[in-house]
Amino acid sequence: MISVAFYNLKGGVGKTTTAVNMAWLAAAANKKTVLWDLDPQAAATWFFQQNTDSNRAIKLLDKGKPVAEMILATPFANLTVIPADLSLRKLDKTFNSAGESRKLFKGLQKSLSEKADVLIYDCPPTLSPAMEQILSEVDVLLIPMIPNPLSIRAMEQVIHFFESRKQAPRRIVGFFNQVDLRRRMHRQAIESLRQMPVTMLKTWIPTDAAVEQMALRQAPLASYSGSGRAAPAYAAMWKEIARLLRQSEQVASTEGKSS
Repeated sequence: MISVAFYNLKGGVGKTTTAVNMAWLAAAANKKTVLWDLDPQAAATWFFQQNTDSNRAIKLLDKGKPVAEMILATPFANLTVIPADLSLRKLDKTFNSAGESRKLFKGLQKSLSEKADVLIYDCPPTLSPAMEQILSEVDVLLIPMIPNPLSIRAMEQVIHFFESRKQAPRRIVGFFNQVDLRRRMHRQAIESLRQMPVTMLKTWIPTDAAVEQMALRQAPLASYSGSGRAAPAYAAMWKEIARLLRQSEQVASTEGKSS
């Protein structure tokens, strides 16, 4: 199983909409996919037409329930979700130490590996001790950014943070989201991809009113539309991410054999 996290320290950069569409595209590519919603806002959970008990998420983690009791079906083949709710705001208080949370999530990931090919985390815009442990275990950390200074600065903070830690994601990759080429700042950012302090996806997601319609349909854009500006970009992004995942899988396999 390959694990991927969509995360940025800054909110409003399109983490959830991208994670939801990538999860659907992974499932459509015949990958057994689990999207784990870790954001107390539970937007990804809602996009997949799930509503949960306001304390269910933290109870399941606190009591170490089996993974099977955490996973819910979605209307889409090969795609399940581990739902979030407001109780996840207590995530750090639930665990007495970073080591405790790391042990829990490593155990849950191991259990999930028997049920999934791809695990996608939709993360909240916070760098709490528990979130640090989760991110440090993923194979690929994907950082969405709007092409503006504050969003890029937040990415740089994440990069610098993990550079000083022994435990870090295997690979960190950025990409631009909500791009409006009518804006000079956005055009300049796209033209300067190679100058960014992190490896960048070549694919970027344009601003598109159709993405906002996802909330009305409670479904990934890619599941009902292939036209417009954003839908083809999501499809192209999945192909690029899929190549990254294959590379990460090969590296993990090589490391496993050498150890």
